[in-house]
Amino acid sequence: MVFCAVCFGDPTSPLTQGYNYGIMVLLLITLMVLGCFGLLFWNIRQRTLRRGI
Repeated sequence: MVFCAVCFGDPTSPLTQGYNYGIMVLLLITLMVLGCFGLLFWNIRQRTLRRGI
């Protein structure tokens, strides 16, 4: 039987390192998208404050 290296905790396995890199990439993409939404709303707020609405 072949067991997954991630399930049995071999931190030096290439499979485990690949999973870790994949998780980090997905987190970075999520943070970048949320940051862009934050910048969009901040930009809209600044424009409305400049107009005096």
